[in-house]
Amino acid sequence: MDNAIRWPRVKELLDSALERWKAENGRDPRMRGAHDGHIGWETKEELASSSPYEKQLIDPAKVGNGKAEETNLVRILRGPIGGYRRMPSGGPYLSPNEIKEISEWINAGMPD
Repeated sequence: MDNAIRWPRVKELLDSALERWKAENGRDPRMRGAHDGHIGWETKEELASSSPYEKQLIDPAKVGNGKAEETNLVRILRGPIGGYRRMPSGGPYLSPNEIKEISEWINAGMPD
């Protein structure tokens, strides 16, 4: 039986994090203006091409080969990197298990 994490679960995790942030902060985030570049995840292709601050969230060279922990997406979800705060800014943050699911998805080649 295939137990691989699939795109709908990753989108659910990211959407849930955004909804928790909205509930805690009482407003929609200013993601487009605050991230100086494109960021989004309506599709996995959009997530893969997201490059806030000219930092690609998912480097294609790190997909499907056990290097998900090196992607900017996983790194910024775990903690601050290169002067940028852990995301989502100020929390609430994804749990270690939720981040692990995203990492497993990237390591599995980002399956649909």
